Amino acid sequence: MMRKHASIPAEWWADFLLNQYSRSRRLGYLLSGVVLVLLPVFTILDATLVSYSNGELIWKHILLRLPAAILAITFLLLHRKKDPGFWAYPLLLTLNLSIVGMMAAMFVLHYSDQGGHLLYITQGLTLAIIAVATATVYGFRDLVLIYGLPLMAVIAFIVFSGSPFPDNPIHLIFIPAAMGIGVVIATMLYQEHQRTFIASQQLEHSALTDALTGLPNRRSMQTHLQAEWSRAKRDEQCFAVLMADLDRFKAVNDQYGHEVGDEVLTLLATRFTTTLRGGDRVARWGGEEFLLLIPSATAESAMAVAEKVRRAVAEPKFATSAGNLAVTLSLGVALHRQTESIDEVISRADKALYRAKLEGRNCAVLADR
Repeated sequence: MMRKHASIPAEWWADFLLNQYSRSRRLGYLLSGVVLVLLPVFTILDATLVSYSNGELIWKHILLRLPAAILAITFLLLHRKKDPGFWAYPLLLTLNLSIVGMMAAMFVLHYSDQGGHLLYITQGLTLAIIAVATATVYGFRDLVLIYGLPLMAVIAFIVFSGSPFPDNPIHLIFIPAAMGIGVVIATMLYQEHQRTFIASQQLEHSALTDALTGLPNRRSMQTHLQAEWSRAKRDEQCFAVLMADLDRFKAVNDQYGHEVGDEVLTLLATRFTTTLRGGDRVARWGGEEFLLLIPSATAESAMAVAEKVRRAVAEPKFATSAGNLAVTLSLGVALHRQTESIDEVISRADKALYRAKLEGRNCAVLADR
């Protein structure tokens, strides 16, 4: 189970989690390819360049490399599937662990060897320790498992096996040094990925948010409208579009100035968000005009929402720097028809809004069905 990280805002965690699944998939794909290329190469080196006393050690090496090869093949096969890739992170973690575990097992196998084999294996273990650090998803948190289990196994073997200590143990220092370097690399990569993700989210948020009111903007609402239109068509349900416009807003700007007008718009956005239900959406459509999207609606429920919003805006007065101002809202309500497009339902809501203005403002009018 992946846990939340304190530096990722709570509202972005779901997106970050999906991003990490995708990242796990990419890293695992690359690592699996490298593993399947290098393992045969090292096996050939064992047989040709390293003068083992017998072929039995080579077969032991092959058996120790087999789990990593099987995991790499499994990853590549699963990668072909078109799914979210929830399996990718645990499988990548296991693949990393198998690589370090493989080299740690070879280290144990050659620990009492007084020839050059232990140095050869130690160099391989050092490289593996640093290499897997570049393929971690959660930095140090992953390395606790990837480094911790093999390290504890090696220490337990040294303590309890009774094997003599190597005559020249200086190269063994490379192992903890490599782990330290690996921790630094993994931590830096994870922190850099977090910064990149947050910057991307902030850029996307600013592109989809109205700077003044903090509400979604027209572009954002168009995405939600398209999704709701597709869902309604699939499930044979209706949704409602409410076009809302401040009454005599130009007079507010003319009399009190645009700064007070901006205050009114900001306060209006707050009243929208505190009045609407959880599944309802509102966006600044342009100027003093706002669009409200009501999913799974009937004419009666949509009009009830419109009246609730209208009353919430009318009372109490808006507390601005120019004093308490009376603000009212006119709304046009249109219930989506199964045969019409998004633009058509918005057009009907606009016409209903125009009728609301003609009928004296501060009211909600339902479009012809």
